[in-house]
This record gives sequence, C-alpha cells and structure tokens, in this order.
Amino acid sequence: MKIKLFPIAFLMITFFGVQAQESKIKFGKVSDEEVLKKNHHLDNEAEAAILFKKERLFYEYSGNEGFRTVRDAHYRIKIYKKSGLDWGTFEIPLYTSSSSEERISQVKGYTFNNVNGKVEETKLKKDGVFRENVSRHRNKASISMPNVKEGSVIDLEYRITSDLSGHMDEFQFQYGIPVDHVDISVEIPQYFIFKRHGKGFFPLDVKQSRNNRKMTVQYREENDPGRLNGGNRSSNLEFYDNVYKVASNNIPALKEVAYTDNIDNYRSAIKFELASTQFPNSPYKNYSKSWDDVAKTIYQFDDFGNELKKQRFFKDDIDKIMGSVSERPQLAAAIFNHVKNKMNWNDYNGVGCDKGIKKAYEEQSGNVADINLMLTSMLRYADFKANPVLVSTKTHGIPLFPTTDGFNYVVVAIENSNGSIDLMDATEKMAAINILPNRTLNWNGRLVREDGSSMNVKMVNKKPSKKIIFMNAELASDGSVSGKMRTQNTGHIAMGYRKAHKNESVEDIMNEMEDKYVEMEVDELQIKNEKEYSKPITASCTFFKENQTEIIDGKIYFKPALFHAINENPFKLEKRDYPVDFVYPQSKKIIVNYKIPEGYQVESIPESSSLALPDGLGVFHYTFKQNGNQIQFSTNTDINHSLIPPNYYASLKEFYNQMVIKNNEKIVLSKI
Repeated sequence: MKIKLFPIAFLMITFFGVQAQESKIKFGKVSDEEVLKKNHHLDNEAEAAILFKKERLFYEYSGNEGFRTVRDAHYRIKIYKKSGLDWGTFEIPLYTSSSSEERISQVKGYTFNNVNGKVEETKLKKDGVFRENVSRHRNKASISMPNVKEGSVIDLEYRITSDLSGHMDEFQFQYGIPVDHVDISVEIPQYFIFKRHGKGFFPLDVKQSRNNRKMTVQYREENDPGRLNGGNRSSNLEFYDNVYKVASNNIPALKEVAYTDNIDNYRSAIKFELASTQFPNSPYKNYSKSWDDVAKTIYQFDDFGNELKKQRFFKDDIDKIMGSVSERPQLAAAIFNHVKNKMNWNDYNGVGCDKGIKKAYEEQSGNVADINLMLTSMLRYADFKANPVLVSTKTHGIPLFPTTDGFNYVVVAIENSNGSIDLMDATEKMAAINILPNRTLNWNGRLVREDGSSMNVKMVNKKPSKKIIFMNAELASDGSVSGKMRTQNTGHIAMGYRKAHKNESVEDIMNEMEDKYVEMEVDELQIKNEKEYSKPITASCTFFKENQTEIIDGKIYFKPALFHAINENPFKLEKRDYPVDFVYPQSKKIIVNYKIPEGYQVESIPESSSLALPDGLGVFHYTFKQNGNQIQFSTNTDINHSLIPPNYYASLKEFYNQMVIKNNEKIVLSKI
C-alpha cells in the first residue's frame, strides 16, 4: 500500500521503556546486504519493510512571519515481493488556507537495485514529484520512486515547512509492514504547551529533556499565536525547547484483516495537541477545547453557520413540495429525496461548504457540506427541528479529544418531539432516512445547534439490517437440486445490494449469481423495490445446480444450507488487540423446505443447536423439522452490536468455529 501521512484520531496508551540503538544510517549510503536480502528477518511473509525511518520536527522564527515548524523526514524501504511495489509511492497531505500553508521541499531520493551482482542506483527526478489540490483546505504531494522492482531499496528525504505553528501531524511508528528502526525527535519552544496523546498497542519509550536556545528576533505588535509581541525592535532572546525523543526497533506489522473499521486507528503513533501559549510580553492563551467549544467554533465558520441562513433561492421548490405533501414524516422524506435527486456529490469531504449552498444548488453539485447543509436549511424552512451533525469518516479516524480537525464530514439530524433522532445523508442517492453510507458509521457524531449547544449522537442505527433467504428445493437421485429462491434485504444490506447492482441488467445479475455459486443455472430473476430506497429489496428466481449432493454407496449426503453454507471462519488471528467492526447490527436468516427423492428416506439429520455470544452480542440458531419426505431447515445468525470489543475476540472466533462445524454437518438420505 502507499504510505499516507495524515492526521487521525488517537487512542490513549501508556508508554513503556523499549531500548533502541541510535542509528548511524546515512542518506544515500545503502549496503550490499540491504539490496541483496531476500526476506525480512522477523516476518518471512512481509511484502516490504521500513528499514529505517527518521523524523525531526523543530521550530524556526521569522520577524515577518513568526514561528513556523520544519519537519525533516528520511525513509528507507526494502521491497521484498511484487505485492509490495506500491510502497514505492508516497502520498503526503499538505494543509492550505488563505493565510497559511504547508510546503514540501528538498525532496531527494534514490532507488537501489541488484543488477548482475552489482548495486546500481536510480535518482529521483523532478517529474517523479507531483503536487495537486485535493480540496479547499488540502493539497497533496505524491512521490513516485523510479525503477522500483522486487528487491529494490528505496531511500527518500524531504522537508515539510508549515505556517501552522500550533499544529503538527501525528508521528507514526507502526505500519502494515515491519519497521526495523524508527527515530523521532520533536523540539518545541517553551512558549508552546502541547498535550501528548498516543494510540496503538506497541509500547513506545518517550524520553523528554530540555535544550537551551538563543536567537535574535524582531518583535511585532500583533498578538497572534506563533508571533512574539512587544514593539518593532530587535533583541536577543534566550529560551529552551522541550525535546521529545522516541527510538524503537523491530516494530511488527499491524495488517488489516476482515471486519476492521480503520486499521490506522490502532497502529502505534504519537500526536501533539496545542493546549496553550505564553509568549513574552503577551497574555497566556488557552487553546484546550471541550466538545461544545469545538461545535460552537465550527458553527461560527462563515462556510458553515452562515450558509444555513440562506433560503430564498430554494423557496419556490420547497413550497411546491410542502403544498403536495401534508404528513410530516412524508414531507421530510420528500425534501430529502428532492436533494438526493437534484444534487451530485463531487466526492469531496469537509465540514465547510466549498461552493456555498446557493451556487451548489444552481450547479447541482457540491461537496458534502454544500449538500447536507442545504438539506438542513430546507428542512428548517419546512419547520423541522433540523441540525447538522459533525462526523469523522472511517478513513479519517476516531476523534477522541476535542479538536476541529477531528471532523471531516457532516450529515443531517431531525430532532423529533418524542426525543428520537432521524439521520440523513443526501450525498448517497440510494440512502434512506436512518440508513447512512458506511463511511459515516464511525462511532459518534456531534449534533450542533444554532444556540451554541451540542450533543453526542450515535452514528449506528440500533435496528439490525436483515437478509432473509427462503428456498423451496427439490433433491434428485442424481445429486442435483432445483427449486425457487427468494431473498429479501433491508436497511444497510439493501443499500449495499442496490449500490452493487445499480448499473447492471437482470441478465448481468443472473450471470454474477451463477459465477458466485459455481455452475448453478439461474432463471426468471425478478427484482422488486429497486428504486424505492426506504423499502426492502427482494430478488426471486429459479435455480438448478448439478452435483450439489454427494452420492456414496447409494446414500445421498448434503449440507442443509446448500450453497449458502458458511465453510470458513473469517477470524483467523490467534489474538486481536482491536475491535471487530461489523459496520451495523445485522441478521441473516435462511429457511429451506426440502422435498427428498422418491424411494429415499431420512437416515440422519444434524442435531438442532443454539449458540450465544456473551452479554447479548449475538446468537446462532440451527433447527430442523421433518414431516414424511419433507424437511424444513432454518438457521438464524444475529450480530446485535456493530463493534465487538477485543476482549470478546476469543469468544467470537469460537462462535464462528462452531457455526462452520454446524454448517458442514450433513443430512443423510438412504434408499427405502
């Protein structure tokens, strides 16, 4: 995967002592041993490894600009396998605004390869470095190293300078590949007081010290963060830096596996958060915020709260809707559908509008804030108690401490008179009320009101999404099975089905089913409620499948769930230190009515059974009924919580082990 250096949320950890040797690695000096090495010494399956990572962040001062941060980075990466070639591409986000920005410079790089027993280097050229605008407040630098292949060693250096003296991106120690050595140094002038936050489970040793400094400064009148105050004159200034050093060796890879929300939430890293400043001849200033402070601050942004006041441009359209729909729930749904149908999301996130809701409405496209603040304003016009909800998407991380950077998305909430809340996201055309896109289902959001108050909002619907499969199946003495199948999907499962097949014909879907179930013939497929997003979507068809049963010594053996049987446990790790993310509560039920062949009788049926996870997290039921040559089989699996804490992992793994065992037990038919 590509290295992405971006700020995400932080889980608190305790720092333990780990011994690490001071590295003597020099940029551009790569050994033959590094290039010739075939496998990683601790992880034989590693596709690549970070042999060395070094970062130093320090502060510079300019009389014209004030303090700024300088962040120097050096990466050395070994590519072991073809699957690791993407580690030769670096993506570095850069903040930008009207008054400040982050800049990348001094980019230098080499790729080293073994060519006929000799180490040859390829220098990174200017055309390997790209800068592009991602959104209103974000640029991106992409670095593509040259001549990267299996066995390559990459050496890269660059510098990031930032006018945002009170902000620094996190320092990451753990990746999806092993890290042999990492060395981080952060040097912060005494005038800036930062809180240190950590995340992850690999122990890190943070050593803190002080380093005295002297510099000549030009004092200024402004009293802004990062600038010294006291008049326009030069003076020698003595102060100290608080120095934080972390060095660690042999950090194991933390790889993404099934049912993970955002693996970067759990990789070991350190984040520094500005708490306060105290400059000479200036008052103490506190930057620590509560969640209410953050919500109030964002609401006061011109591209947020002010946009919610704009209504004239949509008045005629919403008046028409209000004139044709009288019931309140239907009116909310009609306004929601109006925005979904009219607007097109440009795939840009952000809590602030890009174009503004009026221009976005005219152009019928915008970022997430353009669209959902527009919906909020329309619902308010129709006299709903509608407010925006600040969200951090799954890819952005979990904001566990109050900061405006913690949110990158906004959805809409209607507060009902009975105390319930309805959530909406009009960027997703196939969404329904209270059925949000998966990207937003990230723990908690923050509802913000015009009066400055705010409240926590759970982003996951407690009502489970359901898949119900009903089959009438007829077994034949030649081992084939035929019949009719009807599948009904609700909630998020229905939205996922619609999105997966939105541009496909019925024939395309039948072909996919035949491929999925291997050599199965599917006919007469009918789909209902395809466009009615608030209703369950159903799919009905006939099917025929050869060799679905085994015939041994005249007896017929078959799995009761047929081609829907669970054959493999998705949870393979011995231990898991981070939660299992099912995204939303869910229920899957399979009911099969069997007609057995003439001349056969039931010799044996697996025992019915039930399994339960601790504390009501989930249940599994597996039952049979028999009446003559008719057998009814049913199985029901309920996962009642979207996020399963890691202390339940062993129970969850065993729960699925038992499900696999039961799914692979067979009904046996013998000749009469």
